[in-house]
Amino acid sequence: MEKENEIVVLKKGDETNEVGSFITLAIEKGLPVETMEKLFALREKAKAEIAKEGFTKAMADFQNDCPIIEKKKIVTGKDGSVRYKYAPLDSIVEQVKKPLSNNGLSYKFDTVDLGAFLNVICVVTHILGHSQVSEFRIPVGVESYMTDAQKYGARVTFAKRYAFCNALGILTGDEDTDDAEDAGKLSLEIIQKICDVKTLEELRIVYKANEGLGKEFAKLVTDKKAELSNK
Repeated sequence: MEKENEIVVLKKGDETNEVGSFITLAIEKGLPVETMEKLFALREKAKAEIAKEGFTKAMADFQNDCPIIEKKKIVTGKDGSVRYKYAPLDSIVEQVKKPLSNNGLSYKFDTVDLGAFLNVICVVTHILGHSQVSEFRIPVGVESYMTDAQKYGARVTFAKRYAFCNALGILTGDEDTDDAEDAGKLSLEIIQKICDVKTLEELRIVYKANEGLGKEFAKLVTDKKAELSNK
């Protein structure tokens, strides 16, 4: 009869040297529940480390395989001249879907409605289970020429593109102007500054430094002030 505290010894190099094989042998030896729990915890930790390493390698390989993103969307002025070009989300996805698939990477989006702001979350997951999250928050906006549904849709698309590119380290050359009419009149830099403000004093400083940017800026500051005041 086996002793309860018998030590299981495995030979170095033997394929049973894996944590899973330790658990199998532990079951066969009838080791105490406490020992089994530690082995299961060790197994989960080992799996998580392997998954993280796999994700890191997959991301490196993806970025090596990722093509230079073409800016296929052209925005023209009233005179027909080209004002700027940018890469819409669907175009970016189309250009990177093959290297994503080849490296075992997938993605999904979640959107959280925060009232005055929308928070879009992009989750990139490797086939082994490890995930990486990127978030982008953007104000809803006050354009009078757009319906509420149009404002929501435009900003969700805008935020998804930035969250997606940030999560995967995708660059499109010069910073995209994007379809600024749909995303709002404010620059991405100003929007991000307001979103990142943590105190009313910081908000006051940003406001004083950027006075005169119009009603959308004023609305954004007012909404942020209300958010900070309610904390």
